[in-house]
Amino acid sequence: MKSTWKFILGLVVGLTALLAVLMTAFSLPAVNSGVHQVPIALVTSDQATYDKLAKPLEDKGFKVEKYASEKSLAEGVNERRIYGGIELSQAGDVTVYQATAASSAVAQALSQIGTGLVTQQKAAATAQIQTTLQQATDPTMIKTLSAKLAAVNAKQVKVVELKAFPKADPKGTGLAAGALPIALGGWIGAVAIATMVKGKRQKIYAILSFAVIGGLGLIAVIQYGIGTFDGNYFYTSLGAMLGIAATGFFVLGLLEIMGNAGLGVAAVLLILLGNPLSGLSSAPEMLPSGWGAFGQLLPPGATGTLLRNIAFFNGNAIAEPIIVLSCYIVVGALLYWFGKRSNQPA
Repeated sequence: MKSTWKFILGLVVGLTALLAVLMTAFSLPAVNSGVHQVPIALVTSDQATYDKLAKPLEDKGFKVEKYASEKSLAEGVNERRIYGGIELSQAGDVTVYQATAASSAVAQALSQIGTGLVTQQKAAATAQIQTTLQQATDPTMIKTLSAKLAAVNAKQVKVVELKAFPKADPKGTGLAAGALPIALGGWIGAVAIATMVKGKRQKIYAILSFAVIGGLGLIAVIQYGIGTFDGNYFYTSLGAMLGIAATGFFVLGLLEIMGNAGLGVAAVLLILLGNPLSGLSSAPEMLPSGWGAFGQLLPPGATGTLLRNIAFFNGNAIAEPIIVLSCYIVVGALLYWFGKRSNQPA
């Protein structure tokens, strides 16, 4: 039986709509990436100074919070409440506290802001000293002002790294590039298991085994091969196991319910959308409003955040990604258990 023109037209329109969604998912975050309510700290004892500095930062898209000290700022970074911050001392010294392991993009933005503040201070102080210097006639005064001018010109921003990637991968490239292998690997593994393993219970055993062995292997490559991680290998591997299990069970469940169409749905959600919206190369808050949050509800984003927080932040803020990934496992397992396509080829 030949396909009708109506069917062909509907298929073409549907594929065009899918193409538009994919184009949006890939291009919109790239074009509109930037600061979107990125939480940072501002440390200063003077309320007027805080108000003066906070407003421009908020206008740039930062979510600014006042912190009392460097210690509380460091605790906020470790607990994943903020990405870093800026301290302005009473003497006017600027210190940037960054956490490259949380986001190299945000760390770079904070460093640029700190440099900008120091540049403004130097320009204002230089103009004032030069005006006074032009009017001075006393040699001692001229010498003193010249020394002050030299000190101002030598002033630089101080950068303190709170959470850094290991020296083998200082920019965290291995983690940023890991979103696609996590999603694609889980998808391929589930398809292979669904196609080649016979028996409903046997497929579940295979997915669980793949999650365990695959998680150990994935983190071994990232930690010992690439050098992106340097934390507890087994704890981080548990996070990878959960991520692979979430992807595997979800794909297996969709395939069991929808057949081959389920593979397409899984590919769109996990690979084509999950990869660019994971925020691993920057931060979820660096994506356009709403897109970053949505990406954290997909397995690649949730898995990446879970691995980052286990490896670098002592397991803080891991509840949300664990809940997200567990939901995929439960939903996928239920779809698979009640589905009727176990014997249908993938």
